Amino acid sequence: MFDWNTAVVETLDRVVPQQSIPQSDRQAFALACRALFMDLNGAIMRGEKPWLTADQILANVMDELWERTGLRELAPEARRDLAHSWRRMPAWPGAREAIASLREKYMVVPLTILSWPMAVGSSRKNGINWDSILSCDILGIYKPDPRCYARAAEIVDCAPGDIMMVASHPSDLRAGMAAGYRSAYVLPRLEDPGDDYTDTGFAKEFEVMAQDFSDLVRQLM
Repeated sequence: MFDWNTAVVETLDRVVPQQSIPQSDRQAFALACRALFMDLNGAIMRGEKPWLTADQILANVMDELWERTGLRELAPEARRDLAHSWRRMPAWPGAREAIASLREKYMVVPLTILSWPMAVGSSRKNGINWDSILSCDILGIYKPDPRCYARAAEIVDCAPGDIMMVASHPSDLRAGMAAGYRSAYVLPRLEDPGDDYTDTGFAKEFEVMAQDFSDLVRQLM
């Protein structure tokens, strides 16, 4: 529900001269950041790499990708600004209004691979209020490890079958369903690299399938 691509590109626009990196390369940089982030996150989840917080993962990825550009090293302030770009991501259209509406009837809590500062910063930027935020950083387990979904259910004191997971990542929903969660799929505005979005019958596979957040509200309220 947050636009990681725009956040990185906007930060590059602010800290890097326009003539240094063409706009198309800025988009490619943002996409590569997300892809490498997901790769390293997955390796940590599988126990192949030592634990890093989401902020540490993104900072490492940013440093690696910047080195690949061959451009001169960023000043410390610019480097930090770029590493913190996911702390100020814009939300997808309608997300804030939908969450506010859903909270009138349900407890709404994100279970996210974002760090706590990323989730809080981006939520505050968009005026989004939650009942709580469950960051995998705090849980010490990344999705889609089954223990993450089980621990989240324990924290909110709900049986898994009383929890509906809302996501735009089919793999995330499937992992939640395997843990006993109900499922609601919102069509993504931006597809994550590495996830398979091939519609193999989503309308039958997932309990709710929504075109956008407004549609989700219509179906759940």
